[in-house]
Amino acid sequence: MRALLSDFLDHSLHWRTARGLEAHLAACPPCAGYVASVERTILLYRERPVADVPPAVRGHLRELLREHHEAAPKKRAGRCCADAAAARQTASKKTATKKSPLKP
Repeated sequence: MRALLSDFLDHSLHWRTARGLEAHLAACPPCAGYVASVERTILLYRERPVADVPPAVRGHLRELLREHHEAAPKKRAGRCCADAAAARQTASKKTATKKSPLKP
């Protein structure tokens, strides 16, 4: 879903893909919340005035952000309900196909 998000928000996805994503968002609260958060972030960013930052300050800020990012603990990407359901289904299939050690 995240791979399609930018094109979805820009309304540049093929209509079938967009409808499929809309259907997923209607049924998946975690993904719908994520999309709403991204949309809100974009709106807030657009509302802010543009500030002219001197190149030296910009470079220093980038370096600080890079250091902070590298030092931060790594998080696993969140899973939507569809990913979690697929993972559960795969796990249950593996469990069902394992043979009992008591049966030949």
